[in-house]
Amino acid sequence: MQFKRYLLGVFLMSVAVGAACNTGAVDVEARFTAMSLPSIDVTVDTGEKPQSKVWFHAGHWWAVLPDGSGTHVWRLGDTQWTRAVKLSEATDTRADVKRTGGVTHVLLYRGAQSELASLEYEAGGDTYRLWPKRDAPVVLALDPGVETATIDVDLSGRMWLASDGETDINVRWSDPPYAEWSAPLTLASGVDEDDICVVTAFPNGGVGVLWSNQTTRNFGFRVHRAGEAPTAWTTDEMPASASALPVGDGIADDHLNCAMASDGTLYVAVKTSYDTLGCTKIGLLVRRPSGKWDDLYHVDDRGTRPIALLNERTGTILVVYNLRDEIVYRESSLETVVFGSPKTLIKKDGARVNNVTSTKENFGDEIVILGSTANTAEGVRVR
Repeated sequence: MQFKRYLLGVFLMSVAVGAACNTGAVDVEARFTAMSLPSIDVTVDTGEKPQSKVWFHAGHWWAVLPDGSGTHVWRLGDTQWTRAVKLSEATDTRADVKRTGGVTHVLLYRGAQSELASLEYEAGGDTYRLWPKRDAPVVLALDPGVETATIDVDLSGRMWLASDGETDINVRWSDPPYAEWSAPLTLASGVDEDDICVVTAFPNGGVGVLWSNQTTRNFGFRVHRAGEAPTAWTTDEMPASASALPVGDGIADDHLNCAMASDGTLYVAVKTSYDTLGCTKIGLLVRRPSGKWDDLYHVDDRGTRPIALLNERTGTILVVYNLRDEIVYRESSLETVVFGSPKTLIKKDGARVNNVTSTKENFGDEIVILGSTANTAEGVRVR
């Protein structure tokens, strides 16, 4: 009997490994055309993985990037980037951007001493100015050992900021005009010092925080439900734990990026630590509105630093990532998640292009995607 149970366990493990390893791709006819954009000289690359530096408003694409004279809002014309607003003298920021109507909030991440700038669109000048409700950036004192941070705004207007400490995953919150912030609330502890997190707002008013935990070799996720006290969070859902195979260093790695559907389905592009030939390296986590997580979907068995971009109009999702020093994408239908073959978006002869970034918003007819070399931001306008 024990031997039969052993054989059953071996069989079930082989089925599970087969779901994450040796997965073939189905080629999907590309429906996009990509127009290369002029380079921008930058002083910091377009990382970090969970952050979004691009948004669309009033007929233009905008981005926040630093150059040798400071950190600027850049406006994209038909084919050219121009500086629109100077946000900071700092030349070492990594921005995370959240637009809410005509106001755009920019986390200027600089480690433990970061800032929050808020901007209001001026239609007459086709530009932005500092938000009159808070006409100066707010200093955000984050935790020692922090690697990155992200922001989002829930339906009530409350802003949430998620960041990592040395071995903790923390969340903070603030109500308009976002000048005063809560103390950090620890959602998880004992994570590896390399682990990070990302915050995302649900259409129903709730908020979720997803993190990597390379100590337990799993991802983690907790939810704050709308209307409850900001300190009230659900227990860890352990996303796609059935896909957490005993392969390499496990399913978790510190590469994650979110896209949220209008029905509350959460899509997360991740990199695993399986590091085994034939096993999923770039994958997609999916949380259904019921709170149930699908098993990990295979995107590629190579690559790094993926982001997820959702197009509900066409019912498709793109996972965009670095592959062989180029920025590529794979596309899948939302109805049946199977990704096609990789297609190149950004390539620069003689240079490695990495750290892909785009927008928190779901896209329709077009989207701007950026990556960077050691000293330039490279982009495409995808239609």
